[in-house]
Amino acid sequence: MEHESEAAGAAAAPGLLRHSYPYLRTLLQLAVAGGLLAGLLLRVDRSAVWEQLQEASLIWLPLAFAGTIVSQWFRAIRWRYLLQPMRWMGVPFLFASNLIGASGNIVLPLRAGELIRVQVLRKRSGLTVSSIVATVLSEKLADMVAFSTFIVLGLLLFDEARFLWPLAVVYGGVVIGGLAAGRHLARRAEKLAELEEAPKGARLRRWLRRELHSFGHGLRSFLKPGAMFHIVWSSHAAWLCEATMYYAFGQAMGLDLSPAVYLLVVVTATIAVSVPLTQAGLGVFELAIAGLLVAFGVDEATAAAYAIFSHLFLAIPYLVSGPMAALALRLNPSDILFMRVGNKVEEEAPVTGEAAARPGSDR
Repeated sequence: MEHESEAAGAAAAPGLLRHSYPYLRTLLQLAVAGGLLAGLLLRVDRSAVWEQLQEASLIWLPLAFAGTIVSQWFRAIRWRYLLQPMRWMGVPFLFASNLIGASGNIVLPLRAGELIRVQVLRKRSGLTVSSIVATVLSEKLADMVAFSTFIVLGLLLFDEARFLWPLAVVYGGVVIGGLAAGRHLARRAEKLAELEEAPKGARLRRWLRRELHSFGHGLRSFLKPGAMFHIVWSSHAAWLCEATMYYAFGQAMGLDLSPAVYLLVVVTATIAVSVPLTQAGLGVFELAIAGLLVAFGVDEATAAAYAIFSHLFLAIPYLVSGPMAALALRLNPSDILFMRVGNKVEEEAPVTGEAAARPGSDR
């Protein structure tokens, strides 16, 4: 009897650890974020930070919120052209999906909003996960193209930006390598209209071939100069809208900086929140933005206040618009959870616009 109780206790312990892991991870992320914020605030005059926050001019917030939301519209245009060789999707539907994904990145760990965005499109379009993931990774590559432009411009305009040249080199290498790899995989997918059957019993090999083919299928916009033109300009437009948002935050805080500096703020902020060390980059964002502004001559207290103010108010539009977009698309749990689609493609909600592939869009 004693041995049975010990065995039951041993079996229960792993289960308890497994169920408590999400809570432990959240507590750990909060502890790290709190430590980073505390480290920042211990370096500055906290009363000056509080005074700066109290004196912020909220009249600039409508411009900031508009820049935030409009940036997602341009990202929807970009995503449409990345998807064009497979299926012509309506910009309003993709816009709503982007808002849902952005709000999910704020409230869910490990930037899980990206997974939700993939799943919503998968359910509404019938495209495979691999092909959609290929377009999402292509978005990141297009972001790097825009960031490379901003960094080069910053290097040409500001001596204070010299420390960013290694990042420009890395981005340039990643962009060139990514474009070459994407075009190679896309060509392979176009040549292989039908996959050769793998030998019987080679189930893993057959699955890998199928997924690689699907992934390459999602990169076929790389072979279409017209689509690439729209992808590049819409990427730059989206991030210029984000720069407008940060500029509005700077005006609200009374900063006297060149508008071009906010292009570098965009790059720094995006890198900071992309690292899933803490929830929504809390703490990492503030340290990175404050450090950049100090390099441009802003005093530490004002830089810290700007970073805190920006992080707070950039989240608000997404926390409001994300649930509204989910209601507009009439999402249900199966739209978000990874459940089987089957062979039937669900019809899009009324806001989606054109859902079927446009005739000749793959030419």
